Amino acid sequence: MKLKYIVVVCIAFLLSFVITQSNVFSQIKFNNKTYIAVQTPSTEQYSPIGDKNRENILIILDASGSMSEKIGNKRKIDIAKDSIINVLNQVSDNEKIGLRVYGHVMDFWGLKACEASELKVAISEGSKNLIKEELLKIKPTGATPISYSVEQALKYDFTGLSGKKRIILVTDGMETCGQSPCDLAVSLMKKGIDLKIDVIGFDIQDKSSLPQLKCISLATKGKFYTANDSQELVNSLENTLNIETNVSGEIVKDMPNQK
Repeated sequence: MKLKYIVVVCIAFLLSFVITQSNVFSQIKFNNKTYIAVQTPSTEQYSPIGDKNRENILIILDASGSMSEKIGNKRKIDIAKDSIINVLNQVSDNEKIGLRVYGHVMDFWGLKACEASELKVAISEGSKNLIKEELLKIKPTGATPISYSVEQALKYDFTGLSGKKRIILVTDGMETCGQSPCDLAVSLMKKGIDLKIDVIGFDIQDKSSLPQLKCISLATKGKFYTANDSQELVNSLENTLNIETNVSGEIVKDMPNQK
């Protein structure tokens, strides 16, 4: 009887250990809240470029004023453009990809800076050459309306498209227009909106931006990358364009931070 009891206890312990090990719990603190999430390894297989089940992909590029800063002797915006073009050259013409840009317009009084977000190339097959052409025209000048850009993408850019939706956000900093893309991302997930956002933080100087950017990807079951130079940016873009994210996530609790 005693041996049977010991066996039962051991089995319960092993089951508890397996469950704990198979889930990764994360905490993201942002905007006076702590987001507690669980990420569970998925059984999804990597999906190479050209797979018929590939998502509708929208690249959102930061063209705010800070992207005119240089890494070495080259502006960040030019590194980003070259990196995106480099990776697009590897993409099949059958891939459905579009381009949205924000921060590329600044009116005299700056009143429209937080609505300076524009779909440059609609999500479609055979769009990569159009994307390359539009990238060359972009000049960094304005603010960083991340939330507005995501909202506009959901409202207009994915309309009428069947299949999965994914955004690849390339930015060098956090929202500067008074909104919280972290709260927006959590809200989208709670509403059951099928949108995955992969975030590439490029040459992030203000480290306080990281929790906000990580939260966007975590809440939408996306991936978060950091890149500090052109090669790391290319690697991040290749990763997010070539594989199906194999992590599922769920916000299980949000609560005010404890003092």
